[in-house]
Amino acid sequence: MIPTDSSTPAAGPWLARYAKLVVVAAFWLVFTGGHTTTSGAGMAFPDWPLSNGSLNPEGWLTNFFMLLEHGHRLTAGLVTTLIAVLFGWVVIRRAVLPRAAFWLALWALVGVLTQALLGGLRVLLNSDGVAVATTFRVLHGCCAQIELTLVVALAAVLSPLWPRFIGQPEYRKIARAGWITVGIIFVQLIVGAVMRHLGAGLAIPSFPLTTDGGIMPKVHNAYVDLNFTHTRFGALVATLSVFWLSSRTLRLGGTEDRLVRPAMLLMALVAVQLILGMLVIWHLRPPLLTTLHVVNGAAVLATAVLLTVRACRRPGTGAHDEAAPDPHLIGATA
Repeated sequence: MIPTDSSTPAAGPWLARYAKLVVVAAFWLVFTGGHTTTSGAGMAFPDWPLSNGSLNPEGWLTNFFMLLEHGHRLTAGLVTTLIAVLFGWVVIRRAVLPRAAFWLALWALVGVLTQALLGGLRVLLNSDGVAVATTFRVLHGCCAQIELTLVVALAAVLSPLWPRFIGQPEYRKIARAGWITVGIIFVQLIVGAVMRHLGAGLAIPSFPLTTDGGIMPKVHNAYVDLNFTHTRFGALVATLSVFWLSSRTLRLGGTEDRLVRPAMLLMALVAVQLILGMLVIWHLRPPLLTTLHVVNGAAVLATAVLLTVRACRRPGTGAHDEAAPDPHLIGATA
């Protein structure tokens, strides 16, 4: 639950810009992590937090797998530092910021530290069996998505647009649809992460029909069913939920650009996601294309969260009124 207060957000332009920089860095971290996993470089080093016992392991700039994994670790360290600085900055300005900013910053700091720990355990426990290794890989990937939503929500609250955005009673319906859609997208990303880490991405190597020419596969096993759930059923449900949310936003908030723009962007990102997903299957899962599919999926989730957080703004609040989201509608971002 994100608490509320009656203060006017006064983040200042530099804090707001810095928060957006953190969002960009978080997306880059998702890209480097996704590309490392997709390329099979996650175990380029058997130790952690050092790489072959060093902060600058020999040969990492010339070995592709070492470059991906060590580069990902360095990026993770940079993002952790950026978020720690952001938290400290928010604490310093806490008196003039809504309490939502403090709690989002706190959870973002906790989240990035948890993400680092999960990444380390993913390496250190890799030899403890497939089930244990896969569990930590999936947890590491899912935690990255949660962390991204936290910094996006924080950037939204710290944005100069926030105090000028006036909530309306009808936005409550948008917010409810938004949280449902966010949940559906997140579940779809979890299923996708499990599928990727189990190596089931090409269990059905054709689209839209299965390899036996039907809509439903005739041969069933854990890999085929997992693939079908993500690439067909989950993709359909997530797409329908996004268009439901976007159409509701356009209908109820059609005069508010701060809601309309993310709604339109959300529909565009979903269209791109569907195209990328099909290309990944048709081209037999090339690493870079697969990574772009992962990153765009994160962008879909982040945009849905941004839209929903804005829709949670209390009715009638503006620059001189209560500056926090409606406590009855927001709570699951952490």
